[in-house]
Amino acid sequence: MSNQSNVNLTTILKRLEAVTSRLEDVASLQPPQSAASARSPAVANLTTPPAPAQSTSSGNASTGSSPATKAYEDEIINNLLAAVKTQANSIGGLVEEHTALLDPVCSSQLAFLQMASGHTKPSMNALGPLLKPQADAIQAVMEAKDKLGRTKDGREWGACLSVIGEGIGAWGWVQVEPAPAPYVEEMKNASQFWANRVQKQFKESNPTALAWAKAFIELVDGLQKYVKQWHTTGVSWNPRGQPPPTSMPATSGGAPAPPPPPPAGGPPPPPPPPPPSDSAASAPTSSGGAAAGHSALLADLNRGGAITSGLKKVDASQMTHKNPGLRASGTVPDKKAPPAVKAKPGALTRSLSTPKKPARTELEEGNKWIVEYHEDNKNIVIEDTELSHTVHIFNCKGSVVQISGKINAVTMVGCRKTAIVLDSAVSSLSITSSPSFEAQITGSVPTITIDTTDSGSVYLSEKCMETVEIITSKTSGINISVPTGQDGDFEERPVPEQMRSKLVKGKLVTEIVEHAG
Repeated sequence: MSNQSNVNLTTILKRLEAVTSRLEDVASLQPPQSAASARSPAVANLTTPPAPAQSTSSGNASTGSSPATKAYEDEIINNLLAAVKTQANSIGGLVEEHTALLDPVCSSQLAFLQMASGHTKPSMNALGPLLKPQADAIQAVMEAKDKLGRTKDGREWGACLSVIGEGIGAWGWVQVEPAPAPYVEEMKNASQFWANRVQKQFKESNPTALAWAKAFIELVDGLQKYVKQWHTTGVSWNPRGQPPPTSMPATSGGAPAPPPPPPAGGPPPPPPPPPPSDSAASAPTSSGGAAAGHSALLADLNRGGAITSGLKKVDASQMTHKNPGLRASGTVPDKKAPPAVKAKPGALTRSLSTPKKPARTELEEGNKWIVEYHEDNKNIVIEDTELSHTVHIFNCKGSVVQISGKINAVTMVGCRKTAIVLDSAVSSLSITSSPSFEAQITGSVPTITIDTTDSGSVYLSEKCMETVEIITSKTSGINISVPTGQDGDFEERPVPEQMRSKLVKGKLVTEIVEHAG
């Protein structure tokens, strides 16, 4: 009986040696897919590492044809940007030269999004080199605005140059998390301010300039819609993709450099297995040595539960079934690795899109006061004004602007926590996208318009109590303070925010909802 058992064991070992030899031949001569199909599932899982899964939502990373990047190329570059360039070519000169610089911005951003669709999200330190082509292209647009503005024709086309110069910051959304779409809208409002000036300047003389400015605003608006649809909380990376490269390849012209085509006969094979250890290299290859190896294997199996004593204990923080976040990322972080540093959207965005500009208060073209980029300046005073003067306040924070005398109109756009003290205006006081503002009228103003602004206060004087008209749109938290006539006291009255509409004999009737109590 013992002799028969020895014969059976010898036969089994010989068959195992034959199977092992065949598998080694197949693995060395055939592609990974064919070798995997020749093995049983259990053997394939032990010998071949699984290929990283491709996310269906990000498309084919090797060709850059994900739905998000295709939408960017079709809608932003081929449609909206092409329309802006067509109008710029009709104008020519400085406008055409400045508009041409939008090509590198959009093409470098498309290349970045194509890369992101096939790679995992890098650390903040590694993200800088990947964004450098976009930052350089945006910086070139801003430098060209200042350079072209100093030329002979720069005075005439200065408003057009500012339309792009202020709106180009919208392409810095790739650094904003978790809500980049509102940031793009802020940049659009800043550009709209200068687009309105273009409309006023060329309304009668050059309709093509109006069409160009409108096309650029539509481009930024289209970028905002794209970001809101495809990158709601920031750039969409591929959590199951490959690690990102250390830098972006250079692009030329208006289109990104195409990725290299895949080799014929299917995707490239996975990297070769690591070299055998010294113990494996020195193992005998004869049948006697193989039998000894199998005997050692059987001896280990006979150890039972003790065979797992040398395995590393997994901490609860590294268990995917207890941490859903690990399942989403596809990787388990090393406990010894330092925690990732979260970037502050504001600082990173400023470094990529628009560098801080110097504050200024100047009178341009003889009748336009420009007040912009002041921060925490409570002593901005505009004197020596005339009836034809207008005051434009832009991108100021935590400042106070005092305007003496009677002027034509005042506009404030893109400011935060900024106050205006105004004597009188013949036309209007306009406030747009300026949250937490304050405006005090010491004389009279016929019209006050407040648009796309939350939280603000307007203090009226006795002179404008009966004549002022206040128009609000897309606002909340607006209060109008009226004088009570008793020691300069004011009574605060909120602007209604809730409306009720109903059909009366086929007509829509809207009324204010009043809340008692």
